[in-house]
Amino acid sequence: MSVAAGARPAPLSWEAYLQSLAAFGMRPGIERVSLLLEHFGRPQTSFRAVHIVGTNGKSSTTRYAEALIRAHGLRSGAYLSPHISGFAERVMVLGRAMDESALGAAVEAVRTAVEGLPAALGETTQFEVLTVAAFLAMARASVAAAAIEAGLGGRLDATNVLAAPVVVLTTIALEHTEVLGSTREAIFAEKAAVIKGGDAVFGELAGLEQRARAVCTSAGARPHFLGSDVLVDGGTHDFSVTTQGAHYDHLTLPTEAAYQVANAALAVAATELLLGKLDADLVRVALSQTAVPGRLEVVARRPLVLADGAHNPEGMRALVASLAHVRRAPPRVAVVAVMRDKAAPEMLAQLLPVVDAVIYTQATHERSLPAAELAAMGERVAVAAGAPSPAAEVCADAHEAVARARRAAGEAGSVLITGSLYLLEDLSDLLTPTVAA
Repeated sequence: MSVAAGARPAPLSWEAYLQSLAAFGMRPGIERVSLLLEHFGRPQTSFRAVHIVGTNGKSSTTRYAEALIRAHGLRSGAYLSPHISGFAERVMVLGRAMDESALGAAVEAVRTAVEGLPAALGETTQFEVLTVAAFLAMARASVAAAAIEAGLGGRLDATNVLAAPVVVLTTIALEHTEVLGSTREAIFAEKAAVIKGGDAVFGELAGLEQRARAVCTSAGARPHFLGSDVLVDGGTHDFSVTTQGAHYDHLTLPTEAAYQVANAALAVAATELLLGKLDADLVRVALSQTAVPGRLEVVARRPLVLADGAHNPEGMRALVASLAHVRRAPPRVAVVAVMRDKAAPEMLAQLLPVVDAVIYTQATHERSLPAAELAAMGERVAVAAGAPSPAAEVCADAHEAVARARRAAGEAGSVLITGSLYLLEDLSDLLTPTVAA
């Protein structure tokens, strides 16, 4: 049906509105977000927060912290990115994705407020609208304490409107170098800029510890380092965390992903700093029941299908290390897509030696490398390594790529879907979790 001349087209739904916005702004900064939050009475101040920044492990640490907060009787919230199954997945209240009508109402309110911003401030991005809407929706839901995951960087990230009493910086590696800087030191500075006092918990920094101490001294914050102030020992099915205030033992996680132990330890330390000494029994129960979507997740059997959103060399290295603890019968087939701004050759150099075959595909996101281009990279990586290249094929359609991988694996083999969280988002209709590996 055509729109009558002079009539205004029907407004986009809240989800379509978000999809219509740019993912990244031409003018990075927090001015737009600050003005929008002021318009709504600064809802981000209505709850206590743990602010999580870093390169890898942010989403997992956020989910573990939210679970710990909830286990201790507080009305909990979480803000995560990106989503796998839908925008509502990014905002959690009491461990569940926020009701779509509640989040939609918040987005619509922000949408109206955006129209009143001065044009000179530039275009408001999707992440900025989502961040303001998330804080507004959590305030309306009477959230008492929340774990908030940063998006890109820290200093200019929309979430940096928080003045969180506890900050977690998980890891630092080269990523988004065109925005954050070309060295680990520069990227650390961008991410650590969210520290504004209180307590800062640091994961593995690999040589950046002195910079972390200097940032904390300047900000008047107390530093806590994994490996000295926060000790962790054991594997996913029996580990302990020792902080400066307590010892928590016989902890378990519902995953074989060894890299999650450090993330859980960071969450325990951060939540203790936010709430005070935790109840060890509640910590055990909370962690044992917290599965993280897209992190070495078992989504099918016969064949075994694993999904992991490793999207940079460090993440892929951690994934490959964890695969050693998973029974993957051959043939072991990988379905992989990588974003254009990621270090694809380095990722493939780690992945290819642990698979028998690979199907190169691509995500629908505009930044995704074309499948054929990724395959050419894979061939060059194999040649440079002087090792036999795994059987390879190209399939640009991700759903068809998974179907081919399942056929190639047969009922007895295994499939690994990896390389990008955007790929997992595209395949969300196929990735219904089953039991842990």
